Amino acid sequence: MILETERLILRPWEVSDAEECYKYAKDPRVGPAAGWPPHTSVDESRAIIRDVLAVPENYAIVLNETGLPIGSIGLRFHSDLAQKDDEAELGFWLGVPYWGRGIVPEAAKRLLAHAFGELKLARVWCGYYEGNEKSKRVQEKLGFKHQWTTEEVPVPKLGETRRGHANLMTREEWAELSHENVSYVAGNAKFNYRVCGLILDNNRILAMHDERSPYYYLPGGRVKMGETAEQAILREIREELGIVPRIVRPLWLNQGFFKEDVTKFDFHELCIYFLLDVSGTGLTEKGDAFTIIERHHRLGFEWLDIYGLKDEYFYPVFLKKEIFSLPEHFTLRTEYE
Repeated sequence: MILETERLILRPWEVSDAEECYKYAKDPRVGPAAGWPPHTSVDESRAIIRDVLAVPENYAIVLNETGLPIGSIGLRFHSDLAQKDDEAELGFWLGVPYWGRGIVPEAAKRLLAHAFGELKLARVWCGYYEGNEKSKRVQEKLGFKHQWTTEEVPVPKLGETRRGHANLMTREEWAELSHENVSYVAGNAKFNYRVCGLILDNNRILAMHDERSPYYYLPGGRVKMGETAEQAILREIREELGIVPRIVRPLWLNQGFFKEDVTKFDFHELCIYFLLDVSGTGLTEKGDAFTIIERHHRLGFEWLDIYGLKDEYFYPVFLKKEIFSLPEHFTLRTEYE
């Protein structure tokens, strides 16, 4: 796998890179800050490339203009921080002559896009030892959020102890930071542009919930940059339910203002609700309740009686009443909760 940015090529390490690796890894300002000793010879660098660096999802940071490696960046699985199958730990180092040029953030952004995109990871961790201010600033710049700080822990390769800091980025946070979704956070407030699908069958409505939410909500999700609302609802339903519905008509553009029950964010949300036809897709044959795994999340779906909806922990609240009088024409509405 080769990943590219405007200035960089991220490619697998090769044993023939040993001299370039040693040139930068011998500097005592590089390795010890990250917990490993300076390389002492080209032969040692060659062995480290072979045994440590030349592994899947670890890359040499190569300058486009020279074709030579100047550092390393990679994803490590089943580490002290990343202990689940849908997680990885990001690590990096860079030769001193290239510090302060934004090279690591540029490389890391490309690798994170790969991690959350092609690899479908749910979380990426990144850590640093107390005193490594450069790594701390890079992680903050990328958008990682602090999770915890350890007491003094052993650094075996250096024979000393240090405090460690653990940071985390989720797939949802990456989507917002990379502007994949039309969404942004301002303090404790959050703006979303979403689409939802209204799927009805014999006085029942299809609702869903997941392991993060105690309430029912409608299938759908956030609109991606450059995507129409129609494209978004068809994509979301395909991703969540594995079917391609027919759009009957848009029902509402709802302007919602509410505090979300889990994150406690104050939301300003624009959501377009579509009436969908799923006849011929086999969806109603899955039973009254069923579960689907999407991107390592367990999504539960259930057909709820529309007459009992008023008693359910269900959002949006307005639908508990409006379900009985769907508009014939696209309607603008506002809801405060």
